[in-house]
Amino acid sequence: MSNKEYKMKYIPTKSEFRKIISKAHIIVKKELHTETNKKFHSLEHTLRVVNTCLFLSEKLDAYVDVVVLAAIFHDIGRPIESKTGRCHAEIGAEQAEQFLNQEGLIDLTKDVCDAIKSHRFSKNIEPISLEAKILQDADTLDALGALGLYRTLGFSFERGLNLDESIEHFHDKLFKLSSRMHFPESKKLAEEKEKILYDFVEGVDLDKEKSDFNNILNQL
Repeated sequence: MSNKEYKMKYIPTKSEFRKIISKAHIIVKKELHTETNKKFHSLEHTLRVVNTCLFLSEKLDAYVDVVVLAAIFHDIGRPIESKTGRCHAEIGAEQAEQFLNQEGLIDLTKDVCDAIKSHRFSKNIEPISLEAKILQDADTLDALGALGLYRTLGFSFERGLNLDESIEHFHDKLFKLSSRMHFPESKKLAEEKEKILYDFVEGVDLDKEKSDFNNILNQL
């Protein structure tokens, strides 16, 4: 965690925190390795969310022990969800609670689990704490930018969507995400990442217009 000073609520030292998150990382890595859809809800996605949480925690003076542990566990329930249909946020909260109890960090449980439970927009659970809002923003931000573009196209191919259907997803959801950010800091990141998606869609529209049959005829 370098020489940056992060605020922690329950874990007294950086060295102890490093040990805790290293243990959590091993558990999450093992669980997500079994995920059939691991290309898109992968360990790499989780680590990107953790990294964004670190950035926002420093900017917003949040409790980094709460945010990072919630971020590490936020998608651990994906493999079970893919098999049973049960919400991965609920599963993640349960597994985080089990881990924290085993590590003697019972005081952390409520803050971490509340953040995990509310990170998923579709559940319509409003994040209350600063830390919960940071996790939701960080998770959402990963749907934007270059890697967000890759993930979106991957989902489209997986679901058999054609190009027009894929572009609809950009307009119906992705271009609305920046307005959902809780903080100016995360909104700025969203708008920067969003530009990559806009450039892609504009490029697609331009190429489609050029290859329209009437346009071809007009050139003859």
